[in-house]
Amino acid sequence: MNSTTSRPLNSLLVLTNPGSRRAHEVRTELEQSLSELDPAPGVTWIDVISDPPESGSFDRVAIVGGDGSVNLALRWLDRADVSAPVAIIPAGTGNNLARGLKIPTAAADSIALALHSSHSRRIDAVRYLLDGEVSGIMLQVAALGMPARVAMQFDRLRHKPLLRHPIRWLGDSFYRLLALVAMARGKNEQQQWRISIDGTDQDGCGSALFLGNEGTIGGGFHPCPRASLDDGLLDLCLIPPLTTVEAIRLFSKISRGKHLEARSDIFYIQCRKVRIEQSAAPFLVDGDIVGAPQEVELEVLPGHLDVILPEPWIE
Repeated sequence: MNSTTSRPLNSLLVLTNPGSRRAHEVRTELEQSLSELDPAPGVTWIDVISDPPESGSFDRVAIVGGDGSVNLALRWLDRADVSAPVAIIPAGTGNNLARGLKIPTAAADSIALALHSSHSRRIDAVRYLLDGEVSGIMLQVAALGMPARVAMQFDRLRHKPLLRHPIRWLGDSFYRLLALVAMARGKNEQQQWRISIDGTDQDGCGSALFLGNEGTIGGGFHPCPRASLDDGLLDLCLIPPLTTVEAIRLFSKISRGKHLEARSDIFYIQCRKVRIEQSAAPFLVDGDIVGAPQEVELEVLPGHLDVILPEPWIE
């Protein structure tokens, strides 16, 4: 559902990650843009890892950060029960979520969109529960298997002082390189899952399991090409066990979202609720590893979030 609002921007909540160098740079630019507004809104700056206040009402929320910071911010908003249009100002390495939502990644453009756009769209979100305890909110894609293992390696390497800047510069290209190296070394080994899809149980075996609210994931891949942000459905894509040669051949097709036509043994279904049981293994959510659970539950929340998006999204 699309909407247009002319409500003045009197109060703005900005959620940011102080541990991100890029977010600090973008914050400086955002502060400059805010100082030029007339009248200037009241601005509340909050760290995404802080505890929410007891109450608060805002005209708009701006999230400054990369995919992981956005995920933390969504969790913060859920706990704080804040209801306001949300603008994303990307400030990460890959900014895959912003790219998937067609939000400009240049700071000046995303700040202008966040502060001046009157267009928003209600989109679905997905609530996830890990081992019955830790919960969060997902907007884009979750993954188990090889994509999660590659993401863990990517995260470790990008925090090494000598590699931090080259990885930041390479972005998605470095993620793709890690995936190719993993496949070339035969690291796309199969994993076993017990999957309940809308209450129906089945066994699954494969090299990767994707769960998409939107179709794209880090590295510019499109594992869930039929996913839509406002259909009330979660797309599940199970990639079967693959040899090294088969994995490399399928690599470019997943990148372009053409893998469903390439192999008939790829399992793909749309649903509303999924429960997955596995041996403890990394779980990737919107670009961030959130743990190594033995049980994962996901449920679609239709129209959960009102997001500020560029006008091409407005139909």
